[in-house]
Amino acid sequence: MAKVFGENTGKGFIKEESNEIFAKAMESAIFKAPVRNKDKIYISDLWFITSLPKDLICEIVKEFGENLTIPEDINFIYDDKNRETLWERKEKNSEKEINDDLKNSDEYEIEE
Repeated sequence: MAKVFGENTGKGFIKEESNEIFAKAMESAIFKAPVRNKDKIYISDLWFITSLPKDLICEIVKEFGENLTIPEDINFIYDDKNRETLWERKEKNSEKEINDDLKNSDEYEIEE
């Protein structure tokens, strides 16, 4: 579903782009952005790289954050102006979850 960016000038021109195009640009910018505090990327850095409006960057990160390819060393995408975390990596491979999965699985039973 395309969102309309811009306004009708009376000359019949309205620019329409889907957010998926911006998501690809955001993914590329995330790989280029500096990592701060060992595991954070700031929205201001993404804005500097992409020149997209900050509200659009925040919307894309919130909407497509789970589908973006983000490097393993990045755990947070942080809005440094509003001081809020927009995206946080969910830890799927914690040691407790792995042990619980092994206990509940029949495949790993040891026969004596």
